[in-house]
Amino acid sequence: MISVSLVIDDPGTLVAAMTSLAADPGLRLLARARSLEELRSAESVPAHVVVVHTEVSGPPCGAETVRLLRAEGRVAVPLEAGGPPEDRLAVSIRTATAAGPRLSGQERAVLLGYASGLTLTAAARRAGIRPATAKKYLERVKQKYADCGRNAYTKLDLASRAREDGLIG
Repeated sequence: MISVSLVIDDPGTLVAAMTSLAADPGLRLLARARSLEELRSAESVPAHVVVVHTEVSGPPCGAETVRLLRAEGRVAVPLEAGGPPEDRLAVSIRTATAAGPRLSGQERAVLLGYASGLTLTAAARRAGIRPATAKKYLERVKQKYADCGRNAYTKLDLASRAREDGLIG
């Protein structure tokens, strides 16, 4: 489930965005605001993605809001005036989050071995670490995917995420 917050001050655009989010069961509206300041008050926890209408009058303006959110390490999706049709907003959000989590070299090595079909012990051996350490790495990987809104509970889930991120063929 990907949580989404909206920074939109135009009522028509807000309704269109909310309708688009409601149509996708994998997206959940967390907060809506008319400005960055209002967003900071409205979010109890940060959303995975913030959709910002570029026509937000601010302060700061829409483009500056996107820049500030990205500088904080947040995923900010600009919503251009008139852009994307309702059915493509979800695609824009999913594309923005598809880059996957940042994995360390060892986390990536264990994930690749395990998701490719090796047992945890074999993946650990290939990475040159102990199985208990490999298990901790996999738990971190699962948590990082969950933090991106792309849960990976099982070995099959991990293989799917790795494939989606282009880590395995």
